Amino acid sequence: MNSSSLLRAVVLNMGRDANRITDTRYDSYFRQGSAVACVAAVIAAGKFSINGLPIPANEAQFRQLTPDGYKVNQVSWLHYDAAAGHWKGGFQGQKTAASYDAAAMAVATGIVAGLEVRLYDTDGDEFADTIEADYKEGVQVQEVIRFPDGSVSVRRGDIGTTQRTAEEGRVFDGSRFTTTSGERISIAHFDTKISPGDVALFWWGPNGWAMQRAREVKGRFVNGQDHESYTIDNEVYQDAMRFSRDNLLISNRPGEFVNAQKFFGLNGNVEGLKVSLWLVPTTDPSASGAPVGMTSGSNASSFLSLALVQARRWLSDVLPSTEGTDVLATRRWVPPTLYEQLSKAILRAQMALDSADSSDSALDYQVYLLYLTLNGSAEDIGAKFGGYRYAGFVRAIQSGKLRSTVP
Repeated sequence: MNSSSLLRAVVLNMGRDANRITDTRYDSYFRQGSAVACVAAVIAAGKFSINGLPIPANEAQFRQLTPDGYKVNQVSWLHYDAAAGHWKGGFQGQKTAASYDAAAMAVATGIVAGLEVRLYDTDGDEFADTIEADYKEGVQVQEVIRFPDGSVSVRRGDIGTTQRTAEEGRVFDGSRFTTTSGERISIAHFDTKISPGDVALFWWGPNGWAMQRAREVKGRFVNGQDHESYTIDNEVYQDAMRFSRDNLLISNRPGEFVNAQKFFGLNGNVEGLKVSLWLVPTTDPSASGAPVGMTSGSNASSFLSLALVQARRWLSDVLPSTEGTDVLATRRWVPPTLYEQLSKAILRAQMALDSADSSDSALDYQVYLLYLTLNGSAEDIGAKFGGYRYAGFVRAIQSGKLRSTVP
């Protein structure tokens, strides 16, 4: 914005920043002395935008400009529910509101953690009168396709769904950038630094879809906790709730990735093997946006090889048995179904490792499946939500009973 001054870039609910731009800690940036009052006034002036698209200033403008609903990334965040007789607004239009103004305010405060909201002064009075918010989502890039007309498309990861088992749930939760979804991006709004294997951010703006490369932090994964934080080398990166990673393979979402790495003891113990944590870029380079995803890159095959060694060890140390009465007390056993399940998981992982066509993300996925097969899916939040149903080989292990030979 050429004639404006950036007063503050807020990365919602990260570090020093509040979870909403209406928090009282931002009162001093507004002439009214109240963030709530000023955000309402900015909306009413038509100067609050998300991804460059202004929220309609009032009901009349809404009906004129966005009669089918005000949309964020092509999903309605504000519309009138005629059947119910009330407004719906906020994150994906989930809140019921008594008026248009209330619904519009719900939209303005519906931006999730880890994304940026910027306060601008456009009239030189040193108070904010214009607000720009981002709503970006994550995608994992497997292929970049360039068309003769200069537009670009991205294909997200493909892991051979024809080989999936009955225990596997949803690999993706979103439907963008598939082989059939058809999104195209003008080259002017595509970050040319994006390459296969990267994690990127996408959004719908005034010129259609746009995409930028996420900020890559490469180093050793030391520790982390699903939905809390992730430590790369000596720095801790806070997680961001509700940030959309739906178009990343489940195994490359931060929480699921670290669960698998920690189960196999790969965090901090493997010299020289680094991972990449991908973050939402921010205006302030010292601030951290939402963690978008985690990838192994060229080290994916090494991580899978190490996981396979451990999986094979578990399989060789345990016998299949229905009740354990045919197993010596010095041995351990699991039901035959789980024994067979782990055997097949090992075989499939080895086939992926041996295949020249396997992408790094496909190998990361096999590490994740080995983890679920061994540990079960009950403790993994993403796996439960995605419908994965693994009992867990390790959890099912029992001691042998030694069948009696006494008549």
